Amino acid sequence: MKKTKSTIAFGDFQTPLPLAKQVVNFIDKKSLNFEVIIEPNCGLGNFVKAILSTNKNYKKIIGWDINKDYIKFLKQDTSKYSQVKIDRQDFFSLNWDLLNCQLQKPSLFIGNPPWVTNTELAKLNSKNTPDKSNFYHYQGLDAITGKSNFDISESMLIKILNFISGGKSAMAFLIKTSVARKLYAYICKNELAISEVSIHKIDAWKYFQVNVSACLFFAQGNSCHIKNLLCPVYNSLNETIPNHNIGFINQKLIANITMYKKLIDIDQGCEFKWRSGIKHDCNKVMEFELREGNLKNGFDDLVNLENTYIYPMYKSSDIAKNTLILPRKYLLVTQKKIGDNTANISILAPKTWIYLQKYAYLLDSRKSSIYKSAPQFAIFGVGEYTFKPFKIAISGLYKNLHFTKVGCFNNKPIVLDDTCYMLSFDYEYQADFVLSLLSSEITQNFLKSLVFEDNKRFITASLLNRINLKAIAFHLGKEKEYNECFKKEKIVQYSLF
Repeated sequence: MKKTKSTIAFGDFQTPLPLAKQVVNFIDKKSLNFEVIIEPNCGLGNFVKAILSTNKNYKKIIGWDINKDYIKFLKQDTSKYSQVKIDRQDFFSLNWDLLNCQLQKPSLFIGNPPWVTNTELAKLNSKNTPDKSNFYHYQGLDAITGKSNFDISESMLIKILNFISGGKSAMAFLIKTSVARKLYAYICKNELAISEVSIHKIDAWKYFQVNVSACLFFAQGNSCHIKNLLCPVYNSLNETIPNHNIGFINQKLIANITMYKKLIDIDQGCEFKWRSGIKHDCNKVMEFELREGNLKNGFDDLVNLENTYIYPMYKSSDIAKNTLILPRKYLLVTQKKIGDNTANISILAPKTWIYLQKYAYLLDSRKSSIYKSAPQFAIFGVGEYTFKPFKIAISGLYKNLHFTKVGCFNNKPIVLDDTCYMLSFDYEYQADFVLSLLSSEITQNFLKSLVFEDNKRFITASLLNRINLKAIAFHLGKEKEYNECFKKEKIVQYSLF
């Protein structure tokens, strides 16, 4: 299904009637007695039609949509059913207090809300958006970067969650699995009175021709908050036994609660700090390949630069491989630490300075706000750890849990790009020991209990900084080796909790 401007602006992926009937059948099997069914984004009305096909005697079936053409079509198509009420309605302007007074309870909210983010809508100047509120209360950089982006369905369904909390009403919606997990986390964080929540996977490619992990998300209200509420995950709408249970502990989502509880002692923070690699946002200028003894930049220009600021580099595609090859890329590293005065390059490496001046128009126009108050030609993700001789690294882009040891090349430490994460060490024996811990089955199982495979970023620094290496050593019977390996180190505990 090709995304047209209209499709994006309304998140318009119409639910095929066979899938709508499967969802309605799933609800029927729960033997719940609803007086009113509401589809807040009814579109062409396949959920309404699926509900009518059951011949159940609902007192009222309500359909809302912002698209006037859909409303006109559905009104004509359901005109013979007296219990059906179809209205043009902007979801984001609903008066929920008034709706609460008007509805006969219990009610079921059902449907397929927009599969679109607020960022995509902003690019189109769409008005089909909620209030621009930072409803997760992100701070600092998180508030102005990717974390502030959210799916429109997320905002809509949070309103419905709050509406059904404390009562007997329920909701069942086809959404991205990532959104479903956020809704579950919202329930737990805000202690909503919800008695049941579950995720049931669907084949999004089969029904919508989109390559995304999707599901039916179900939640039912309750008179009080359920402590330690679990979210079972089923492989399909027809499965009756969950594949696993998602949990919520210490304000964090847990991908597999059963596996996690066996290894919970590992989740007490890393003794060392995981860092990301170098961020520069100008590949064609800052990265090079070696051709016949000369460096070639991204513009295919051969350049002659001093070796002073040039370092061998690995990218995620290198780190993710089972066997490391020799570095094929080089990086121009302009600073030893954040904030360094880059003007010194003009004295220490004049040819490098002339090169940077040549491409100043590109480096000065980098869009990220982190460069605004930084020295000219600044980079980020750089510090003492960048230049240590041994590193244990993992790719942040590839969906594997492969750790690898990185050393030096041509008497220079190999640096990493910002899609990689690393621990840095002065001694090779320390790096080797840590690699043995991280490559163990214990660590792999611990990480699998935390990671969600459909996440765009499979591995993050915050995830890695939860791994306590000493706890892993204890599980493996290597606590004595651990103490011997790091007896001279001043270990800092980066506890998450």
